[in-house]
Amino acid sequence: MDYFEKRAVIIRDDTPLREWFVPEHIMHREGQQQEIARCLKPITLNRASRNVFMYGPCGTGKTLLAQWVMKELEAHSAQARTAYVNCWKRNTTHAALTEILSQLDVYVNYKQGTNDLFKVLEKEAAKHKVVVTLDEVDALETTELLYSLPRSGIGLVMISNDAYALLDVDARIKSSLAAEGVEFPAYTTEEVYDVLGDRKKYAFVPSSVGETVLKTAARLADGDCRIALETMRRAALLAEDADRETVTAEDVKNAFSSTKNLRKTEALKRLNPHEKALYLILEKQKELGTKELFTAYNSEVKEPASERSYRNYMNHLVRLGLVKAKGELTGRKYEHVI
Repeated sequence: MDYFEKRAVIIRDDTPLREWFVPEHIMHREGQQQEIARCLKPITLNRASRNVFMYGPCGTGKTLLAQWVMKELEAHSAQARTAYVNCWKRNTTHAALTEILSQLDVYVNYKQGTNDLFKVLEKEAAKHKVVVTLDEVDALETTELLYSLPRSGIGLVMISNDAYALLDVDARIKSSLAAEGVEFPAYTTEEVYDVLGDRKKYAFVPSSVGETVLKTAARLADGDCRIALETMRRAALLAEDADRETVTAEDVKNAFSSTKNLRKTEALKRLNPHEKALYLILEKQKELGTKELFTAYNSEVKEPASERSYRNYMNHLVRLGLVKAKGELTGRKYEHVI
C-alpha cells in the first residue's frame, strides 16, 4: 500500500482558519476599529496614546483586532513600537517584561531582576512611543505592570473576556490608567457566516465547501468565530480522510463535537479552585438553586469560602458564560451552560 498516495485535497491553505491569522480586512468590527484607532492616533502626532480596555466573549475578534491595529500603527508612525503579551502564558511581571523587551528587539539577560528590566524598558520608552497589548490581562499575578507601565509613558491595550476584569484594581491604578472601554459583543450567526465565506476563498479548493456547510458551522458556533473556523478546518480534514472532494454538513457536525470543548477548556483556565469546584458540581447536576449549590459546595471543598465569596465566584462563572443565572436573591437558580 502506498501510504503517501495522492488523495482528495480540500484545504488549499489552512492559515486563514487559524486563530493567529490576521487578515488585511476585519469584518463586522468597524466601530471597534475606529475607537481603538482613535485612542492610538495621538502617537502618529508624537503624543501619548490613550489606554484601551477591550472586553467581550471568546471568539469575538479582540486579539485579532488588537494585532491588526498595532500593525497599522507601526506602518503609520516611525516612532511607534509595539509588543504583545499573552498574560496567561506570561503571568508574572518578570516574564511579561522579558517578553516585551524581546519583541522590542532589546537584548536582556533573563536572569536580570524585575527592577533592572523596568529600567531597560524605560530607556526604550524614552526613545520611542511604545504600546503594549496585555491579552488576558486578568491572568496577571499582580497589578504591578498596570501601575508601572503607564508611569513610564507606555500605552496599554488590555484585553479580557470579563467586562469586570479591572473592577477590583486599586483606585489609584484605575485613575492612572483612565482606560477607555471597547465592547466586543458576540457575533450574530449571519456575521459568522460572512467571516467564514471570506476565509473560504483563501483556505479551500473552489467548489469543495458549499453554502449550507458554512451556515451549519456558523449556527453551531453560537457567535464564536474561532470555534467556527476551527470547526471548518477539522470538517475539511474529515472529508479529506474519507477521500471526498467536498465537505458535508455531517462533517461539520462531527467536527463540532470536538471543537465545542475548546470554549470550555479556555474558560476553565481562568477559574480558581473554588470556582472550578462549583462549576463541576453544576456540570454534574445541570441546575441547582443557590442554597442547594452552596450546600453542595461546602460538602465538596475542604476549606470552603464565605457566602459572600461564593456569590462573587458565581458572578464570575456567569460572566464567563459557563453558567446561567435565573431569578433573584434566595430564589436564584444556576444552570450549567457548557
